[in-house]
Amino acid sequence: MTPTRPRIVLVGAGWAGFILSQELSDTQYDITIIAPHQTFAYTPLLASAATGLFFSRLAEEPIRRAHRKTTYYRAYATAADFSQQTVTCIPSILQADGSDVPDAEHPFTVEYDKLIIAPGCVNQTFNTPGADEHCFFLKTVPDAEAIKAKLLSILEIASLPTTSRERAQELLHIAVVGGGPTGVELSAELADLFDEISKTYPHLAGLPSITIHDVAPEILGAFHDKLKTHALQSFSKHGVEVKTSSHIEKIDSDGALYNLYTKEDGKKLCGMVAWATGNKQCDFVDSLRGVSKASRLGRLLTDQRLRVLKEDKTALLNVYALGDAADIFDKGLPTTAEVAVQKAEYLVKALNSPDKESAPFVYKQRRMVAYLGGTDGVIMGQQDWTGEAAWLAWRSGSLGWTRSWRRKAMIIASWGWNFIGGREIARR
Repeated sequence: MTPTRPRIVLVGAGWAGFILSQELSDTQYDITIIAPHQTFAYTPLLASAATGLFFSRLAEEPIRRAHRKTTYYRAYATAADFSQQTVTCIPSILQADGSDVPDAEHPFTVEYDKLIIAPGCVNQTFNTPGADEHCFFLKTVPDAEAIKAKLLSILEIASLPTTSRERAQELLHIAVVGGGPTGVELSAELADLFDEISKTYPHLAGLPSITIHDVAPEILGAFHDKLKTHALQSFSKHGVEVKTSSHIEKIDSDGALYNLYTKEDGKKLCGMVAWATGNKQCDFVDSLRGVSKASRLGRLLTDQRLRVLKEDKTALLNVYALGDAADIFDKGLPTTAEVAVQKAEYLVKALNSPDKESAPFVYKQRRMVAYLGGTDGVIMGQQDWTGEAAWLAWRSGSLGWTRSWRRKAMIIASWGWNFIGGREIARR
């Protein structure tokens, strides 16, 4: 009789989950992937995709692969029974507009021998009134497409003969909430876009504006002070206003315009509010009981071999957690793609070589990069860089995140065409 392969159930297909889904041995294991979207998004590329630097499809990879012997369910995991070794799920139904609708009427259960929890986090708006309804986010390719479509819409509305210059200026004001790397890079890409489209929309020249709002006293909080200062100076040159210690009170809509209310400045009209800050745990992680969780963000706590810890801090048998949903006990690692990737590569090696005792996981801090627009950027590592050298490193880093040589070539080609003919935000 042919021996049965151990069943691995993988919840999530973000940075950690996608690497595991593609690199775990499908000859050793029967692998089932549960994720609500059928593609994995290269999150560092989304700001570029949202502003037309290349087609959005280049910022994602399909989970299903012809050469991979895996099972994929487009679904949400809703609960796990560790004693019965089962995961309860509900289908995620793709709608014609690209959105997803959970189908709670048709739950199903998947059994596992090993469970890997890597669902990532969801957007945290801190219960800001109107944020969920009116803000644009940047976690998925559909998010990037929505921003791109909104930008095109406000450009065209601002171009109508019935639109006054004052209203056009309000429409072309973009508010970005969040001064971390995502908010900073989105602002930089928007500044580049508005600079380039002055040739296509010469009648709108000088009207677009961008403001970054952050509740913290500074942007790029994880970077060295010298790099933060350089970022502020660079944004000032590019016309990007930075408002730190800015408290968003609520957001509402007035037809084509949005009203952004801050404690410090009151109401400000804008054509789009992009929310690029804050993470919270998904409902699945919140539902798990009998396990240790961090007081901050509610992340699952694991040992250094990425095994989920019970409340008494002993390891839960055959249950692992990584990505933004998990942290190693007493380590406090950041919720970044770099941490997720390193953990995934560690667990792939450990599970693909089960007869070898794996050493404890050790995170290796790599350089941190942020793009500032034009040909400027900042890099924090063993040596800090700014300017064009940092920009080139950011460009090469964008390619480095892409694990497909075909996509690398297509992105390089897109950069070349954009350099020659400019961005085409209207092309889908």
